Amino acid sequence: MSLFWIFSRQNFYQQSAYRLNFWLEIAGILLQIYVVYKLWNVLFDQTPQSFAGITLPQMITYAVLGMLIGSILNTSEGVHTYIQQQVRMGQITTDLMKPVDFILHMMARDFGSMITRLVFFLVPPMVISYLLFDMVVPTSPLRILAFLLAVAQAWMILFFCNFMFGLISFKTLDLMGFSFTYFALVRFASGQIVPLWMYPDVLQPVLNFLPFKSVFYTPLAIYNGVLGNSALPSALLTQTVWMVGLFVVARLIWGRIHNSLIVQGG
Repeated sequence: MSLFWIFSRQNFYQQSAYRLNFWLEIAGILLQIYVVYKLWNVLFDQTPQSFAGITLPQMITYAVLGMLIGSILNTSEGVHTYIQQQVRMGQITTDLMKPVDFILHMMARDFGSMITRLVFFLVPPMVISYLLFDMVVPTSPLRILAFLLAVAQAWMILFFCNFMFGLISFKTLDLMGFSFTYFALVRFASGQIVPLWMYPDVLQPVLNFLPFKSVFYTPLAIYNGVLGNSALPSALLTQTVWMVGLFVVARLIWGRIHNSLIVQGG
């Protein structure tokens, strides 16, 4: 466990060292929040009947919080981009030689990155958003705890998805050809941008079958009150099942790749 925190702290220091990047990213997040806020205001004013009984403050909260959570549940960079970089540079051996399980090592790095982004890129924009916009705040301690647990499990689910996606680079050396498709699939199927209840009925079984629903839709629906109290246990249990299942699959895939891995040179 001490090694886990050492790798997490190391990643925290690395990411917090670039101040210009911090201010540019904060500006980008605030701009995206403003665009999302204006967009859903216009859409709600034009067709309020399309929102299935959801109020405008609930919709604004869903959209803005989706952007904010997206700053810590990241698909554009993460463990998959790190693995790809290390494989391409031939430095993956330095990670494999560390006296710690490779998946645990990658998880520690990703955890440090997530904590950094939570402190710098989620909390400040969230405070500003609540001051500027009419956003819903859950009053039930049970719902708040369920939301925090859902976010934690969502991070684990996305980590294992990103990890397995990153393992592709052991075969292809590059993820560029797959990254856009993966990024678009996660954002589309997770409900980060558009709530899943707004998709056509024919797509619902497919979206419910994929793990990405548990990444964004479940935490947002819990926070927003879209999921009632009676639906919270099943939603959280579904996340847990996905988390354990993806861990087992990731462990099996990594085991096969590790056993067949040949490193030349050095």
